[in-house]
Amino acid sequence: MLSLEQAQAAIRDRITRATRSQTLALSDAVGRTLARARVAVVDNPAFDNSAMDGYAYNAADMASTQGRLPVQGESRCGNAPGMLTPGTTMRIFTGAPIPKGADSIAIQEVVQVADNVAVFPAAAKNEDFIRRRGEDFRSGEVLYPLGHRITPMDIALLAAAGVSQVEVFAKPTVLVVATGDELVPPGTPLQAGQIYESNRAATIAQLSLLGAEVIDGGIVKDNPETLHSVLAAASNYDFVITSGGASVGDHDVVKQVFAQLGSIEFWRVKIKPGKPLAFGRVGDKTHFFALPGNPVSSLITFKLFVEPALKTWHHGVWTWLELTATTENDFRRSPGRMEFLRGRLRTQDGRLYAHALPGQGSHMLGTLRLTNGLIKIGEESLGFKAGDSVTVVPMTLELS
Repeated sequence: MLSLEQAQAAIRDRITRATRSQTLALSDAVGRTLARARVAVVDNPAFDNSAMDGYAYNAADMASTQGRLPVQGESRCGNAPGMLTPGTTMRIFTGAPIPKGADSIAIQEVVQVADNVAVFPAAAKNEDFIRRRGEDFRSGEVLYPLGHRITPMDIALLAAAGVSQVEVFAKPTVLVVATGDELVPPGTPLQAGQIYESNRAATIAQLSLLGAEVIDGGIVKDNPETLHSVLAAASNYDFVITSGGASVGDHDVVKQVFAQLGSIEFWRVKIKPGKPLAFGRVGDKTHFFALPGNPVSSLITFKLFVEPALKTWHHGVWTWLELTATTENDFRRSPGRMEFLRGRLRTQDGRLYAHALPGQGSHMLGTLRLTNGLIKIGEESLGFKAGDSVTVVPMTLELS
């Protein structure tokens, strides 16, 4: 049985990375992943400009004029001011270009103006309140590397850098299938022994947020022939994700079918929830994950394994945020596997606290109403007491 780190490394090493790409307008690129590093087209700032409303002047003029300079002209956003006449000052507004001959800005609050003469404070300093050209980034500078997933904040930066289009990877195609004789879609009247299927809907939702093109393969009964016919076209997809049927029961047929279609790299991981997990390949293109059938196990293993795999497929480096928090209650357990508890995180007085929620069974979804983070417990840990320090992971999608 592999550890979490061993399983993640095995997946990372066996991913065939994306090759298909397309060019999109910047406005259409949120959530997509760069297929080529993107550089700035212009300097930012594009020119020396004022950080404040005030008056532009040359510091050398102060000594000979005792800080009294006539006001001549103005510099405002969108224009190109002329040369500053020696011995004068120019009215200037925030973001406006620094006129030639000026090397300083005094904010308007400290300057007194009467009869078109500005009187400057003795404490005025050279180069106060000037934003220098290129101090943020330079034309040709790499802003984002290959494999970076574009966020709304990135759109603002790229637009300011003069970028109108980006080359991104084509969306990965993902077939999602739920298996189980007991499963029926929500809205269908339940018969004896039946339950509503929820893993497929959650998996599709997570994949959509990660920029995948998802194909809903529906619910398939625990029958090898039926499942084989559904998965026979698996090699047409970049990923195939199933839930249920990955354990060792008499009716757990997913591993059996995938072994016929391709190769299974591993099928058990030393974590809780989520031990029965299979990963493998079909042909040169397709990666498959057989996630556990228990709903919480399916959610956790998606976060731990499928999300990193998609990031790797996009030529990126997967990261997640681990923080240290103080526990608010006790939790005892038997050692042996790394465990991820559903928790409620909060801050108070600048300190992060974690509360282990009741109902940690992998079949129990009720605690998801309050879950906003996971509490990570090491393999040999017996748990924790209130007031202990623990490692927590905020429950968000990938960071970059």
